[in-house]
Amino acid sequence: MPACGDDIPLVVMVHGSGALDRDETIFHNKPFRDIAEGLAAKGIASLRYDKRTFVYRQPVMTMDDETILDALSAIRIAQRYSTRVYLLGHSLGAMLAPLIAQRAEEPLAGVIMMAAPARDMETVVREQLDYLLPSGASEAYKEQHIDNLRQRSPHYLQPQNHTAAAHPLSLPMLIVQGERDYQVTMKDFCLWQDSLGGKSNVDFRSYPRLNHLFMEGKGKSTPMEYQVEGHVPAYVIDDISAFIHPTVKHKQSHQEH
Repeated sequence: MPACGDDIPLVVMVHGSGALDRDETIFHNKPFRDIAEGLAAKGIASLRYDKRTFVYRQPVMTMDDETILDALSAIRIAQRYSTRVYLLGHSLGAMLAPLIAQRAEEPLAGVIMMAAPARDMETVVREQLDYLLPSGASEAYKEQHIDNLRQRSPHYLQPQNHTAAAHPLSLPMLIVQGERDYQVTMKDFCLWQDSLGGKSNVDFRSYPRLNHLFMEGKGKSTPMEYQVEGHVPAYVIDDISAFIHPTVKHKQSHQEH
């Protein structure tokens, strides 16, 4: 049992793919820091950590090695201090969140999935290539990209059965999506709705102006947009806080679908 602060909710944050620090820094953007500071202002603690790929700069061969085992360790630490531990995953971390929740030694209080792929990663990566590469790019060129990824990080393209893992979960779940996200698209969000929309423990939010980092922009999202400093908007943090504190009402300043 927690030694102190057991009435304070605590959010464990699990990164997307790549060698990321505890802030999930991408150029000048730090989405996990934004979320942690926003939640702290609302009386919600968080636990963040650097990925082992960031610390050691060594290749990994399994999802356990890259993400799942460290997330489970972080959850165990968090549960020493709070009886209300939530898991917040972004991108790859969101995709793996149901699997992590299944394997947690003690039940989680809830799961927040931000930009969660519903499809297998090979399908998602192929769609990203179609979006990013010139229209005249050959199929052979695309296949070379896939082969390079398969050789460098084979675990990314292996099916994880993550949507099936989400079905039996009875804990509260919040699935959120930026509608301008080209890395994990509204196709995935709609698939999650189709798969879990009938469950009373699952809530959904999408945001018209947000990209994959949950930062605002206009028009077609591109990789160049990530080089512009931005911040996770207050309304996203309000929605996460309202999910954790469901009795607290927040002003809604965004459109929902």
